[in-house]
Amino acid sequence: MPYPPYVKVSGRFTVEVSALTGSGNIGNYNQVATAKVVVPDGNTYRVYDNVPIITGNALKHWHAVYLAQEYVKLGGSLLNILCKHGVGLRGYKYDVNDMNTESLNYVDKEQEAIIDLCNDLHGFLIPDKQLKRDTLVEISHAIPLLTVDNIESTVKFAIQHNRVVPKQVTKGEGEGMMVFKQEYASGPLYGFAISMDLGWILRPRYEGDGSIISLPSNINIDEERKRRARAALLAVLNMLMGSGSKQARSLPITSIKELMIVVSDAPIPNLVHGAYPDYVKQSIAILEAYASIVSEAHVYVHCYGIGECGSSTTLKNISVKGHVNLRDLFDEVIKEVEDMIMKYK
Repeated sequence: MPYPPYVKVSGRFTVEVSALTGSGNIGNYNQVATAKVVVPDGNTYRVYDNVPIITGNALKHWHAVYLAQEYVKLGGSLLNILCKHGVGLRGYKYDVNDMNTESLNYVDKEQEAIIDLCNDLHGFLIPDKQLKRDTLVEISHAIPLLTVDNIESTVKFAIQHNRVVPKQVTKGEGEGMMVFKQEYASGPLYGFAISMDLGWILRPRYEGDGSIISLPSNINIDEERKRRARAALLAVLNMLMGSGSKQARSLPITSIKELMIVVSDAPIPNLVHGAYPDYVKQSIAILEAYASIVSEAHVYVHCYGIGECGSSTTLKNISVKGHVNLRDLFDEVIKEVEDMIMKYK
């Protein structure tokens, strides 16, 4: 049985001098993740090696970090100490009476696990107990826009960092210096895509009949589900401004250029990845085809920085609206998501 709302996201951002995703090191040389990509070039294709990317795993990690921050800021309290501190170890119990990390224990069933925010939204796997929950938030790799000009303008390079150790620490042996190099990358446009099944918030996926679980008596279940959905959406904005980067040495330099968010009360296909030059046109065409077949579907498309969306229009059961600022876009998306959460209980 489907449980709305379904949220799909696609878009583009720029990255300058960012560590992107760390992929290991050789001695004192820290590398960023790279991939091979295939780019159309007229009637043929070009293969590019060592293109710097941001892995979906890194973006998902930062989404979970910002999810917890937004959730707490919105008044949420049902998250264990690891989730609250941005540690990506899931499957542990939430226990309001014992938040000591030394006494954290694995959960025994999914209904128990999803009381915790991070277990609920980002899933978990406990192989020894054959217990799992698929994530409600799926995020693609972020890769450069797939055009020859954009790929060839995307570069990676190393910057040398020094760490000085004073002689007081080196026990009188004089000052020491550790030299290491960190790879960074800069690129004109990076594309990404996200899928979020927010109707499953606080619903077990593998145990029971999909009914919403019970919470402590002092927690309003409707408000809690809306709070988690709102935090998940706001975390997307924070995640993009952090660009999934290794931030220990420097915050990334980034800017959101285009954003497309779709809310539906029926399961819809994923949007075309933002790395494709025609992702907006193709995404709307796919949604139109879907909505024409599933006539009862209500699909709402919201765009920022995208000329093809226009200001406001309706295309074959699809509402398409362009926004001049991100505040208005997120305000409307959040309202639609919260309305659907209340409608489809």
